[in-house]
Amino acid sequence: MSIPPLPSAGDFVTAFEEFVLVPPARRGPSARIVLVPLGRGGEAQDVAEGECLRLRVRGRALVPYARVQEARPRGDGVRVKDVFEQIEEGLLENRPGGFGRLRLPRYRLLRAFADARSTEDQAAVRARDLRNQCWTERRKDSHVLKALHAISGGDQVPSSIPGWVWHWTRRPLFGLLPRWLYGRAQQRRMMRKGGWFRRWAGAQPGRGDFFAHHEAVVRERDDALLCALLSDLEAAVRGRGLSPWVRRRRSRFVLVLPRAGVAGSLTEGLVRGFPKAVEQTGSTAVVLLAVGRSGEESAQTLAAATTTVDSWTRSPGRGRGRSVTVAVPPFDGSPDEEAESRLRGYPEIQPGKVFSDGPPRVEALGMVVAGVAALSLVGHYGVVPLLKENSTRCVDATVTMPEPATPGTVGDRSPKELYEQALADIKGQNAWAEAAAKRLGMPVRTVVYLGPAVTVENWADGLYNGSIPEVRGIALAQAQVNAEATRDVRNKVLLRVVAEDAGPGFSKAPAVAERIAQGVREEKGDQQLMGVVGLGQSRKDTLRARDILGEARVPMIGTVATAEQMQDNVMYRQVAPDNRREARIAADFARRSNMVETSPGRCAPARRAVVVADPTDSFSDNLSKRFTGEFEDTTTVWYDPDRKPGRPVPQDDRTQWADQWSEVAGIVCRQIEADERTVVYWTSREKEFAAFLDEFQAGTNCQGRLTVLGGNTLTSAVVDSEQPSAKHPGLRLYYAAHAVPRSYWPNDNGHTFRRAYARAHGSRDLWGNDGRAPLAWDALRLLAGAVNTARQDSHTDAIVRGTVQTVLETGVGGEEGKRGATGMLTFETGGKVPEDKRLLILHDTQNGPEVALECGVLDSKVRRTSWGPHGEFPCVRDRPERR
Repeated sequence: MSIPPLPSAGDFVTAFEEFVLVPPARRGPSARIVLVPLGRGGEAQDVAEGECLRLRVRGRALVPYARVQEARPRGDGVRVKDVFEQIEEGLLENRPGGFGRLRLPRYRLLRAFADARSTEDQAAVRARDLRNQCWTERRKDSHVLKALHAISGGDQVPSSIPGWVWHWTRRPLFGLLPRWLYGRAQQRRMMRKGGWFRRWAGAQPGRGDFFAHHEAVVRERDDALLCALLSDLEAAVRGRGLSPWVRRRRSRFVLVLPRAGVAGSLTEGLVRGFPKAVEQTGSTAVVLLAVGRSGEESAQTLAAATTTVDSWTRSPGRGRGRSVTVAVPPFDGSPDEEAESRLRGYPEIQPGKVFSDGPPRVEALGMVVAGVAALSLVGHYGVVPLLKENSTRCVDATVTMPEPATPGTVGDRSPKELYEQALADIKGQNAWAEAAAKRLGMPVRTVVYLGPAVTVENWADGLYNGSIPEVRGIALAQAQVNAEATRDVRNKVLLRVVAEDAGPGFSKAPAVAERIAQGVREEKGDQQLMGVVGLGQSRKDTLRARDILGEARVPMIGTVATAEQMQDNVMYRQVAPDNRREARIAADFARRSNMVETSPGRCAPARRAVVVADPTDSFSDNLSKRFTGEFEDTTTVWYDPDRKPGRPVPQDDRTQWADQWSEVAGIVCRQIEADERTVVYWTSREKEFAAFLDEFQAGTNCQGRLTVLGGNTLTSAVVDSEQPSAKHPGLRLYYAAHAVPRSYWPNDNGHTFRRAYARAHGSRDLWGNDGRAPLAWDALRLLAGAVNTARQDSHTDAIVRGTVQTVLETGVGGEEGKRGATGMLTFETGGKVPEDKRLLILHDTQNGPEVALECGVLDSKVRRTSWGPHGEFPCVRDRPERR
């Protein structure tokens, strides 16, 4: 039965098949397409049946698919396979060449689990009984498990004493142990953190027992089986990346239901529940083509549905499953010429390449041989020496720095004086730019720096205000940008910088932003303001200011703010890596590196983490939640130094409030006593760190033994000034950093910044190795690059902010990006954060920091892809490497 040549039928089939053939790396959610007849004819069924014929040629499937019929009872008493059994059987029969064996472990487990029954009363005993029944079902289709069961002697215990002894000698190893390992494997598979089954079953936080959820699976059997099937099909195309069979699985699975299910049937339930199951499992690998009953819901014409399916192919998206209902008109016998030509000209689906079964087998054999040889060499020459010499060595410097990182000094000038001097440098550069513009006939445009002013005279408060290094970085970048502009008069733009006081904690930022927005609205003639840089603290008032500026369509470049909420505005982007990347790298570092000292000179990776956070601080709350989502065993302690009213309520038993730093220190000490391999992950602000260390050393029984991994607020300037490792000998301190510009620069631009900073502020300045100054340098230079490109693209001096924003959205510097003092600034189209931005984890010593980890893009085509004493650990990537 072929597809009737209805108007737009050819285009619809082409769009449908292109959607089926989208490769895994570019897919959006799985989709449901329901065909409903407009009349009483069988055209909708003919389309579904005809599509099945197009999916195979010469008896071999071109894409994996299953054709499913309504499971209705037969009069002869023979059992009829249900819909799920037909899907399983169809997918196993209809596999294209090179596909390999299709495994459905979750589906088969859930099916056996749903069919199992137990009369045991105690919950633990009942769960064990159900596990044993699932194990028995699994053993039926495994020759290895059958052999182990036979060797173990089975379940019958001989009556003779020699037989009894021999039975229990074999039984634990060949019978009980495999069954226990099977239970553990299913537990990890189904109850892993973030997995679909935990959400589906409403499991409580913690490990939980999969086999204790029997009632929920039995009650919602069809829904559970559908989710398990979608999860297995997703794993079939994404798992085991080295598998030669997986690499050849380039198309989606197609499930075709050519008969409309009756009300209340399993077929109808499967079609109705498909989008929700896609959302729960994150499925991208399946297309459901079903025939429905007319009048169920609003339907689109074949032409409109073609446009809808095409949009799915072009825009992957995320979230709930895609769904469209298509009205199939009756066929009056007069074929549509265009549709008939398309369907006859291409009588089957057109995959890009058709594979055969032989090459992946040969490839797999070669990989096995190469793998065995490589493992033999690695084991002989690499692993054994490492285990002997470095298994307990504490992680320290893994990168050699060109210059020593000796701590800088404050000097005899107050913070206010240093800040005002930096502002004076900017004002002087503004005057120079105005004079150069008149002399050379060049355009000059304005950029606003938005950050808190430094008004204090004492270093006890001034040390924690990041505006001094930020304004210095802005001043140095402005001088560099303007000097470059005068050497390319026709293509570049001079910049004047206006520094605006955002107030303590950015409290004045919304009012300043409103004033800037009002000035933009009242602007006459050529646009002067090109954008705003700064916004260096992830606070509520910063977010309000960002939204006001965004509404006025003012481009913004953030410097050191890293909370992900900052990115929720189309006009905003930043030069620092965000909290998601930092938390992933920190968790990887904690679980892999020998950072926790277990005895003098001997260290091991962390097994447990105590996260210290302030839930009222956007930065701290975001970073702490990201880390707890990445690290396996965490306890979170909330502390609000300002004791703001209306504090949030912990959502689980692994989070608790503390009212004093002494309470925080006590909780940390008890966790260390319970497990010596415990690390403190510090996400609170840097100003509170010294108070916590004092309480921990003086008020607990842990005798100062402490390992801390800090977020990026523990900057090098703060650490160098307070010298916590010198004051607390039992402390091992590691902290994230965006740069150590004086001692270790990533590229030539970083070296240029280092020389400029040393000339302006000396080689022993407190902020010489602090990351905030080079980040500010990068932010202004990124915006300047966009302004220069906008001038070149517009071929006029009348530069507009819309063009600047377009350049920023498409990525300054194109695919290569822009070289920054802190690493490469490479943005995807519409991206808010540089991709794989360079990040360091520093180890504090009495002689200054040393680099324990470096990951990310340093320069054009220069990427740090591994870390560790011997580079044995892969660096975290923002997204999987493209194939």
